[in-house]
Amino acid sequence: MEKSAAAPGGRTENHLLADHSERDPPMTASHLLVPVPIPDRVAALIGSCIPPHILQAEFDADCAAREVRRFRGPRLCDEDRADREQALSELARANKILAAHHPRLAVRPGSPW
Repeated sequence: MEKSAAAPGGRTENHLLADHSERDPPMTASHLLVPVPIPDRVAALIGSCIPPHILQAEFDADCAAREVRRFRGPRLCDEDRADREQALSELARANKILAAHHPRLAVRPGSPW
């Protein structure tokens, strides 16, 4: 592969990348990924590799996030606000366990998956 002359700072860079600014973020297509269902046997195999308390926390976080999404809107009655706060505390408790296992496992209320 042909390299261009040394850039300031003593680095050499590929001439094909010379048109792109170093400030531009790398191009990723993560927003284009579509969740695909996986077979039950594969899910069971994945689940068998994860500790049971992490699987339980993931289930609890998913349920709590669904409850939080259910209580949306500016005009919630006192009881609904209390239920939303309860769901948020359950989500926080489950996310604490998940994040201790791996920081990217945390579940957000507005996250699609």
